[in-house]
Amino acid sequence: MNIKGLSIFAVFCLVIVLIIDFSTFKIPELIEGTATTAETLIYTLCISYIASFIFYFLNVYLKEKRERDSILPLIANEVILIIVNNQSIINALKQKPINSSLKDLPTQEEFKQLLKDVNPKKNAPMFYKNKPWTYLFQNRRKNTTDKIDKIFSLGKHIDDQLRVILFKMQRTLYLREDYAFNSSSFEKDSLTEYSLVFYNYFELIQELLAFYEKNLKKYYERSLPEKRIF
Repeated sequence: MNIKGLSIFAVFCLVIVLIIDFSTFKIPELIEGTATTAETLIYTLCISYIASFIFYFLNVYLKEKRERDSILPLIANEVILIIVNNQSIINALKQKPINSSLKDLPTQEEFKQLLKDVNPKKNAPMFYKNKPWTYLFQNRRKNTTDKIDKIFSLGKHIDDQLRVILFKMQRTLYLREDYAFNSSSFEKDSLTEYSLVFYNYFELIQELLAFYEKNLKKYYERSLPEKRIF
């Protein structure tokens, strides 16, 4: 039961205690001589629950909430860096400005056309003047896997849905070390046959983006320095 449910039950118990203490209402005596005993039992259980709830709220819930509020901005920052890091691949393939939309995901056929024009041995545009595409892929792969590992190291406050998305990303061919275009010994002069690998991976990036916007964006924005007006 979450804190909302626990709180509602605590209020219910408090109402029962107040009724017993300050009202003339008495529990119906279904069996002769049991009303007082039943009332005492209910009163004791309610008082015990209220005391346990107060202890939990002050010593467990508030402590975990403070930890969560301090860790979630860190998680949000790492997640948005993963998204932007991978969006740079799309920007490079499309030769678009770096600040193009994060939601601009090509279809599998569009990936096939974009990759058709990429020679992995030639220099990657926009980012590295003297480095080939394979260097760009390897660099972005390492940055992404490092940030995923960092998020996992932050512990219990990682949402289960986020954990699943990141785990699926880790399992993709796209992020596999030394796989095809991630290998420095890659010899092919076209990436067309890997369009499905790209598409499946970037679908997960879109899933990650949707999760970020729904659950983490507010924490990222809170971590930004306030704008000062002079």
